[in-house]
Amino acid sequence: MYFFLDEGVNVVRRWFWQQENPEIEWAAFQALLDIYESGGPRSIAASTVDFEGGFFGLKVARRGGILPCPIFTLGPLDEETEITFLVGARWDDAKKRVRPYGSVGTAEEALELLQANPTRRRRG
Repeated sequence: MYFFLDEGVNVVRRWFWQQENPEIEWAAFQALLDIYESGGPRSIAASTVDFEGGFFGLKVARRGGILPCPIFTLGPLDEETEITFLVGARWDDAKKRVRPYGSVGTAEEALELLQANPTRRRRG
């Protein structure tokens, strides 16, 4: 599991810390990552939303506050054994979509930068 870096900073972690209750949301997100690490992709399938084009969101369900939904892709260096989180986002449950609306596009741009420079990610 990896995280895209912007100026050496984990973009997903930065996004979480910019939210209203970062510790609560980060802990819930970390719990899903731990489940993924021990059980693989099938273990988080119920929390994953497919945005098509190779991009997925990991919905972090919790009561109250925002519903984080960081966007990730399989790989990109090895699609069988790794995932890389590219951008922080939240899930809009009423509209059944990710916000901000351009998050998937931002993830695409991050992936292009990562493919051009594979050192722009860090193991999570």
